[in-house]
Amino acid sequence: MELIELYNSDTIEQDFHPRKLLRLLLDTSNFPIQKERILFERGDQIFLESSQAESPYVYAIENGVGALYIGKQIIDFVGEEDFIGLHHGQVARATQMHGQVLTGRMMVWRFLLSDVIAKIMSMQEGYLYHYNYMRMMYERYALKIITSSDTNHQKVESMLQAIIERFGTDRTENYIKLPRCFTRGVMANYTGVSNTTLSAVLTQLEKEKIVTFQSRNILVSVN
Repeated sequence: MELIELYNSDTIEQDFHPRKLLRLLLDTSNFPIQKERILFERGDQIFLESSQAESPYVYAIENGVGALYIGKQIIDFVGEEDFIGLHHGQVARATQMHGQVLTGRMMVWRFLLSDVIAKIMSMQEGYLYHYNYMRMMYERYALKIITSSDTNHQKVESMLQAIIERFGTDRTENYIKLPRCFTRGVMANYTGVSNTTLSAVLTQLEKEKIVTFQSRNILVSVN
């Protein structure tokens, strides 16, 4: 029987969550690996390729929010306890994949991908951390692919709900405030629409009471 068959999906999701993986990577009591704590500022780009090592980098985000790009297109957002490079390090060079900081600051831990994989494989159940993370990424990317054929209205609404679910913290009655780092330019890039189209969709969503505007903030209705 495979080890993974001994666990149900809920157990894997809870016991092998990425937040626990970061703690293991930082643990020096068993199979210590090299690491570096780095502070990035808003607008800084985070590159996966290293000019000083054969292995690509992996970044574990301690705090802050960023966007993940392929070329000039945003394909995902990353925040606290997320990783950059863990599931796409081998294709970074060919796809021009990189991260960019959206918040004022972002604190990260930087590792070599080869070291991370070696540490994961040194643990009996280590590969379940990688499996769980890959599963989470697959579900997130699959949803983006599925919604790519939706109307602009549907794409923008789906994006807003996904953002507040992952990054929203400030709640007002039945609304959650969209973090200001998600500018209209960022959201338009992610959904693949123009700024003008995004503004038109947001206006329509306001009429439908799905969003409301308060000062310079966008509040999104909780489904």
